[in-house]
Amino acid sequence: MPGPTPRPVPLPHLLLGVYVAACIACMTWPVYAQLGARIEPRVLGLPFSFAWVIGLMVATFAVMCFYHHATTRRG
Repeated sequence: MPGPTPRPVPLPHLLLGVYVAACIACMTWPVYAQLGARIEPRVLGLPFSFAWVIGLMVATFAVMCFYHHATTRRG
């Protein structure tokens, strides 16, 4: 007797997984070493490497707000 068939993953869950994988790649070697590990140019007076991390944090906040909005059921 076969087991239950797996349900497909909803699109917001799949997109969040892709975003998390991209963030992990952007914060680890070799992607961070190629793209974010420099001091110049300065962004709002901050070194680029620090602005890179802050930018990812702001983007993560926006993505999590979208994810919450997309997955919360309204009565």
